[in-house]
Amino acid sequence: MTSAFALQSNTKILNRPQTSSKERRSQIHGGECMIHSLSKPPLDPPDVRSIYQKGNFSTPGNFEVLQILGKGSYGVVVSALDKRNTDKPCRLAIKKVTNIFQREILLKRAIRELKFLNFFRGHKNIVSLLDLEIVSEKPFDGLYCYQELVDYDLARVIHSTVQFSAFHIKHFLYQILCGLKYIHSADVIHRDLKPGNILCSISGHLKICDFGLARGISPLFSESRAGDLHITNYVATRWYRAPELILSHKRYSKSIDVWAVGCILVEFYGRKPLFMGQDSLHQVFEILKVLGTPPRDIITKYGSARSFEVFSSHATVTKTEWRSLYPGSCAEAQNLMGLLLTWDPESRLSVEQILDHPFIADVRDPGDEPVCSHGAFDYSYENKFTSMQMLRDTIHEEVRLFKQSTLSQECGSVDCTF
Repeated sequence: MTSAFALQSNTKILNRPQTSSKERRSQIHGGECMIHSLSKPPLDPPDVRSIYQKGNFSTPGNFEVLQILGKGSYGVVVSALDKRNTDKPCRLAIKKVTNIFQREILLKRAIRELKFLNFFRGHKNIVSLLDLEIVSEKPFDGLYCYQELVDYDLARVIHSTVQFSAFHIKHFLYQILCGLKYIHSADVIHRDLKPGNILCSISGHLKICDFGLARGISPLFSESRAGDLHITNYVATRWYRAPELILSHKRYSKSIDVWAVGCILVEFYGRKPLFMGQDSLHQVFEILKVLGTPPRDIITKYGSARSFEVFSSHATVTKTEWRSLYPGSCAEAQNLMGLLLTWDPESRLSVEQILDHPFIADVRDPGDEPVCSHGAFDYSYENKFTSMQMLRDTIHEEVRLFKQSTLSQECGSVDCTF
């Protein structure tokens, strides 16, 4: 209740006037004291721990857990106070991933997310991982991820009473595209892009998070040399899942993330998801009601018996015009909706092409849209996972490498982690 009121009472902050790209970068960089707060040496001995019984959290003594922010199958997220700077304590989020050492799928997902967060570290529209810790003492055991604290997720903002202007929608979309351009430039697909996996500050700054389902697709690191042909099609939250993930068994591409971007764009205008299927088949019919029956060649391109069965058993449906669905949207927005939400994944725009679309021209800064300097993400490490012990060893090594990287990048010879 308190958080919801805070969001509603800060509409003037979210509904701020348009600012230049330089001014926006200045606002963003104002948060660096929090991002670098873990670079300060600890005040308490390393064996002193703070216990938060409600969530079975055990943190270094200089951290005070404030409240639980969310729970899920992965574990628990809390807000906490870093008191190492006694003059200005900093708030942060701590995500505790539980049961990972007993369940192979959770352990693989945790390793994958750590590798991606470390790889994409430093981009302004991707959440920052500050530190890592593995706790083995029960019942507090788990992987602890110390992250920057962002006020809300985008789903909460969209479904609030905060009023969006055309500028805000463009600005939000542009930030998502900047983050996604960086991710796609490394030949990585997020695979679970949705408002709930995009964090939003009270000033309207967005950060993509939750890389547990993300996968690298560069053929450079595939045993088949044609990209990973065996990654599961059961990805993405159903409402944001591209139709080819349901209807086709072929290898998919970055266009599944572009479909999700299209779903988020229309949700900005409708303030609710457009395709709310109750199961996979119902999801297809929800899409069918809006996009109409796909051409025969697209159905053939899906190359599955299921796609033929679905569309042959249903009367031809006429496409619904975007202007009738979202009369408050401009013609440029409606044009972009049609270019993102289409049955044919090959005809969807790439992120770079979306950035060139006139809809976001007045918020765009081409000089502030970097690509990943590390090149394509190397996912060949997954071929070496042959046992649970190897997975356990890998996550311990990943934590060690992250801490080592943090020391070398931020502190030199100063001991700056717990």
